[in-house]
Amino acid sequence: MNTSQPNNPKPGLVKNLLVLAVIGLLAALTLTGVHQLTEQRIVDETQRRALASLQQVLPPEAYNNALIDDYFTARIAGLSGAATIYRARFDGTPVAILADVVTDQGYSGDIRLLIAVDVSGQVRSVRILDHRETPGLGDKIERERSEWITQFAKRSLGDPPRAAWESDQRQGAFDTLSSATITSSAVIRAIRDVLVWYQNEQDEIYALRSEAGDGQIEAKDGRE
Repeated sequence: MNTSQPNNPKPGLVKNLLVLAVIGLLAALTLTGVHQLTEQRIVDETQRRALASLQQVLPPEAYNNALIDDYFTARIAGLSGAATIYRARFDGTPVAILADVVTDQGYSGDIRLLIAVDVSGQVRSVRILDHRETPGLGDKIERERSEWITQFAKRSLGDPPRAAWESDQRQGAFDTLSSATITSSAVIRAIRDVLVWYQNEQDEIYALRSEAGDGQIEAKDGRE
């Protein structure tokens, strides 16, 4: 007859295991909380920087909607990838679009621009967000380095005519940066392409719901 007692865990061992499990759970919850907090801070900082960029081309007093939340993407003929189109409104009335676009026609590759166009199709302002153009030459597309980029304010597809949206070194209407004709032309053409797209799509632009799954507009290439 087997009279041995069951091999039950010692109470102290069970207690220690429970303590370790609780510590592990608390650590996991803490790490999850830290991750979520860090993630939210990254989102907040990204939005802050995006809004600061948008306010370079359109002052905050010009609109009162949540600008960074009112956007959609669009394919614009002549430009790279999908453009992000922000819509500024005041009390629900359309004010302007802000097109975040990329051209791959720069001397050293991609140039990213932010272009504000009002409801009449007139350029409000243009700023360069990113580029790799030659220091001392092509980098003068930056507002901080020269006033060259300001020449596009208050210009439209009819002022000058579409065919004249080119650098003066290529028989166009706009000043060319010294020794940076390719860079200058890339920027000028990118602005023109946005204006052509706006002219073709303006009836739909303010009607699309923000971030629509099917809200991507394919460009109608109206170039002659």
